[in-house]
Amino acid sequence: MENREIKNCTIENIDNIYEIDKTSSSYNWKKNMFIDELKNKNSFFKVLYINDIIVGYIIYHIIIDEAEILNIVIDNKYKRQAFGKYLLEQALKTLSEKNIKTIFLEVGEKNIPAINLYLQFGFKEYNKRINYYKNKETAILMKKIL
Repeated sequence: MENREIKNCTIENIDNIYEIDKTSSSYNWKKNMFIDELKNKNSFFKVLYINDIIVGYIIYHIIIDEAEILNIVIDNKYKRQAFGKYLLEQALKTLSEKNIKTIFLEVGEKNIPAINLYLQFGFKEYNKRINYYKNKETAILMKKIL
């Protein structure tokens, strides 16, 4: 039986998170960026464990009544098992409980699985940033009103 648990990220998790990000994401963060998130009082950095194995993470910021999802990444070995959906679902539940009114995020236009996931949860595109990423990919800006 599968045991799912979401915990706060700790400094001990950073090497593992960094490796997952490096091998499973197109928009890699530097290790110090993850460490900075641990220090940021507005940051919520959550790690998903399946049977005591870290399979992914989500980072979001809360400022007053708005939130921004910065990153959701699932280890390649665990993709297509709805773990990203589970992380997003749990984050949205938490944000709703904290009386957040609007949630923002950006996603690369080529990241069709993520775009479809966000649309499924009621996010709407409201703008684009052309050639935004290092690889010149356009960022799609999305938001959800709670």
